[in-house]
Amino acid sequence: MKDIISKRRRELGLTQQQLAKKLNVSDKVVSKWETGKSLPDTSMLIPLAEALQISVGELMGGCDTG
Repeated sequence: MKDIISKRRRELGLTQQQLAKKLNVSDKVVSKWETGKSLPDTSMLIPLAEALQISVGELMGGCDTG
């Protein structure tokens, strides 16, 4: 998941701070997700997927394109 978050964030041209602001979390939280030091809380999966403009399945590492 960490690689998906960082790759997609960069594809969208967002900084960690910008993504964090969309999700009402700190940029340090986003950094921890991207380095694999922590995982998003389950309550964050849908908002995170929406912010990254991907499905939850894609976020979780699947290939759901729909």
